Amino acid sequence: MIVCIPSKGRTNTKTHELFESAGYDVYHFVEPHEYDQYNVKNKINIQKSNQGITYVRNFMLDWCLEKGVESCWFSDDDIQGFGIYNGKTVKKDANILKDIEKVAEKLPFEIYGMNYVQYAWTEKKNYSINSKWCEVCVLMKVSKIKWRYRENTKEDRDFQMQTIQNGNGVLRFNRLWFSCPSIGANAGGLHEWYAEGNDAEAAKKMSLQWNPWIKAVNKKGRLDVKADIKGFAKSCGRDVR
Repeated sequence: MIVCIPSKGRTNTKTHELFESAGYDVYHFVEPHEYDQYNVKNKINIQKSNQGITYVRNFMLDWCLEKGVESCWFSDDDIQGFGIYNGKTVKKDANILKDIEKVAEKLPFEIYGMNYVQYAWTEKKNYSINSKWCEVCVLMKVSKIKWRYRENTKEDRDFQMQTIQNGNGVLRFNRLWFSCPSIGANAGGLHEWYAEGNDAEAAKKMSLQWNPWIKAVNKKGRLDVKADIKGFAKSCGRDVR
């Protein structure tokens, strides 16, 4: 199993070390003008610069298919740790991902993920099917995915909606968690994109694309989306739990 990480402006990223310590081969997908600045084992030149996150995510999908990869992890480059909530928040290493892989082998869903550390303790169920967002670090059955990320929207969440619409959908392990900085707080990556307010336009577009299941709402001073993922999944005839 490999890990694919898109990275921009974070040449000092240490996220790959979390995966490598658990035996994963990690591939960084970087822009050509930064290629020589990344001192990591496996680097993939994505051929074009400043094309946005949608471009690199689709590049990763196509690269995996060309290499015959059946499944792999897609991870952001600023994850700081993993763990589990079992009555208390317990830090673990990336070997918890292998538990997810074992379950995924037996199930039909195309995407599998975890929770944010700050929310894991609130969950009453160990897992959710087609009812919660999966993002930041997800196991993708790339060989089963025919759809692609789309421009000028909340690409990960839009992609999840497409997955529910066109495939079997998404399973999230609610009490397994990852930790990472707050959205837009970390220099590099999508920091400039958020600073320029593009997330507001993305929220508007997504609410139009998936009306009435997604609506643009104000959350803590910024425009975000509120989604009825469960209702949408039911309308598609998908398994919901």
